[in-house]
Amino acid sequence: MKKAILILLVLGLVYSGGILAQTDCSKYYPVSDGAKFEISLYNNKMKKEGKVVYSVKNDAGDKVLYSMEMYDKKDVLLGDSTYGMHCEEDGVSIDFKSMMGSRMTSQFGDMELDITGNNIYLPNDLEVGKVLPDAEMQITVTGAPVAMNSAIKMVNRTVIGEEEITTPAGTFQCMILAYTSEMKMGITNRGYTKQWLAENVGMVKTEDYNKEGGKLRSISLLTSYQQ
Repeated sequence: MKKAILILLVLGLVYSGGILAQTDCSKYYPVSDGAKFEISLYNNKMKKEGKVVYSVKNDAGDKVLYSMEMYDKKDVLLGDSTYGMHCEEDGVSIDFKSMMGSRMTSQFGDMELDITGNNIYLPNDLEVGKVLPDAEMQITVTGAPVAMNSAIKMVNRTVIGEEEITTPAGTFQCMILAYTSEMKMGITNRGYTKQWLAENVGMVKTEDYNKEGGKLRSISLLTSYQQ
């Protein structure tokens, strides 16, 4: 169960690369205090495997807090966390370390968690051909009865196109961001990810492949949002 929670946390991190808040430093994402978003996770046959629900708390400062609840395919709560998004000069970034607060940390009992890496940065000026900075996070869990070393990398982050996308939440005009990923959780899992991002909404669709031009492994969709 603890490993399942950690996997959902990492999935939540990947998808939250497009579910952030709009402050004065961002044009892409909603700002409303109390806004709520649901991202549903599916396998490559569109069978639901879980969901991540986000709620926004905006105090009008340069940091927006997000609560994140992770559910399995039967809508059973696996864990939750609260993390922060920071304003940068011309965009936003996610605070990795703050993601492991509250109930999420308590799921690991007396075990110690250490998180290192650089934040995910998302600029305002997305355009086709633009290359974004790489992102990397390492999570080390120590202490009996389990010790885990996990890592996720996102490299070659590039805006590859524009497209109109329809999900259960509506129809959106999107920029398409693609990157190569590497997730290490006991075994190393490499892949290629495409994300569709809409202004004032955030991430509306994600497709994960085993490699660029390879087999589709999973899909996530924005299934509801309230602003």
